[in-house]
Amino acid sequence: MAEEQAKERKSLGVVFPNTNKENPKSYDLKGTVTVEGKKYRIGAYKAEASGTGKLPKGSTYYWMHRVEPLEMNDANESFDPASLEA
Repeated sequence: MAEEQAKERKSLGVVFPNTNKENPKSYDLKGTVTVEGKKYRIGAYKAEASGTGKLPKGSTYYWMHRVEPLEMNDANESFDPASLEA
């Protein structure tokens, strides 16, 4: 009965650490999020605070480098460049 009463939580996306980077220039954090019904692809780099701003020196943070609309095809699937044949 508790399951029936539980509110459904809508997923706004997923962002995850990129632990198997093939290139050192690849994003450290990547994923997709939904804002006001529109999907966006995001990518962020890991950095360490200098202590001159809001965070204490040495604190880890991620700065967003890429926030762009997610390209969807006619089947409502996202475009995956890795799926292209070489």
